Amino acid sequence: MSERVFLIHGWSVSDTTTYQALHKKLAENGFDLHEIYLGRYVSLEDEVEIRDIARALQRALEEQLGKDWTTPFHIITHSTGALVSKQWIVSHYTGKFAAKKPLRNIVFLAGPHFGSRLAHHGHSMLAQAAYLGDTGKQVLNALELGSEFSWQINHAWLDSPNWKTKGVRPYNLIGDRVVKPWTQAFQAKIFPAGYEQGSDMVVRAAAGNLNFKRFELSHRTRKLKPIGAIEQIPFGALADYTHSGPDHGIMNSITSRSTPENHLGLRLILKCLNVKTNTDYAGARDALDKETHKTRRKRPGFAQLDFRFLDEDGHPVVDYAFKLGAVVNDKPKPSKTVVHTHKNTTDENHFTAFIQIKELEPKYAYFIQIESKVKSDLVSYEKFEITAPIQQITEFITEDQTTQIDIILSREPSSNLFVFHPGDDSDLHVRWNRKGEVDKSGLEHE
Repeated sequence: MSERVFLIHGWSVSDTTTYQALHKKLAENGFDLHEIYLGRYVSLEDEVEIRDIARALQRALEEQLGKDWTTPFHIITHSTGALVSKQWIVSHYTGKFAAKKPLRNIVFLAGPHFGSRLAHHGHSMLAQAAYLGDTGKQVLNALELGSEFSWQINHAWLDSPNWKTKGVRPYNLIGDRVVKPWTQAFQAKIFPAGYEQGSDMVVRAAAGNLNFKRFELSHRTRKLKPIGAIEQIPFGALADYTHSGPDHGIMNSITSRSTPENHLGLRLILKCLNVKTNTDYAGARDALDKETHKTRRKRPGFAQLDFRFLDEDGHPVVDYAFKLGAVVNDKPKPSKTVVHTHKNTTDENHFTAFIQIKELEPKYAYFIQIESKVKSDLVSYEKFEITAPIQQITEFITEDQTTQIDIILSREPSSNLFVFHPGDDSDLHVRWNRKGEVDKSGLEHE
């Protein structure tokens, strides 16, 4: 029996033509067609969550594999399929199913590991009209920039026994191309999210890279505390491809005429699937790095910062103002490096900033300033500002990667919120108002 390959598509797909000729090209290059399986699942029902689809994936794999969880197999995902498969690996690829480490290579094509700028637009009335009803609310929530799902699933992947110890070898391939013919110039102005530099027109290169770092920054210590990181997973940003479409889509452009010689994406997919040793894996990493370097000679690189604002008790802080700027001639100035920000529409304490690397100037120090307000005079958050030279800033801002940072703010009660009066206080008894201020003293008692 040859090694099997399972294909998993993305959001809103409703027919298997999304895979175009990928399965046939795999069959022409060492795999048996009857051992290549084209997956299909429903993503547009509002109540269906990623975890539901992952559980359904497990059931479908059991139907195909039966009791044979020893023969090696591989997975290729496109777009949202990455989230489904990552959830499956953590939650279901366990115990007897993972004991013999049958899943060898998983190739993420345009995987939105850290969200998509387009996702929250999928809730709109126009989207509902386009899809004739539900648009997959729960799936779109998971896909939104800075979603709680992305924090949770990537936290799980920081724990290497959830995937690495199981023998799973991931790869990230994503396009970095924006196709904007003159006929769409107006559309690009009114809907810039779909024509964003540093993306494949749906997913940012930085969000499509599973390599990432997580930190904690506390108001008390004002020090960046490392929490964890994923490193050394092969990543390739490919200048030839967009997210989808027959002409430039990283998967959709693989047609009957495609060969490993004339289609870079197909060639790299095959290289990843044929990895069998650690040496092979390092070779795939080098090959993808080389392609990324080629792309960066043509197009600028970006980074993504995902912030989660919490108080010291772990409760979300949702009313805040965020600034990242440069210190120029001892004065704080706005920085061109921040090209887009997004406050998550479901979890409002989650905030994402998109950073253009070339605008980070080595001669300046940079600052992060956070102000949060409470609609009460009785509690408040202290203003949080930290300034650092560019050398420290680049410790957590990495080109083509996302960095997640928990910002821990100090929620302080006012001195009027709780007060004790000694028994011999000459002002006793007292009455106080809603602000905790004594508005009358010397009250008599019976």
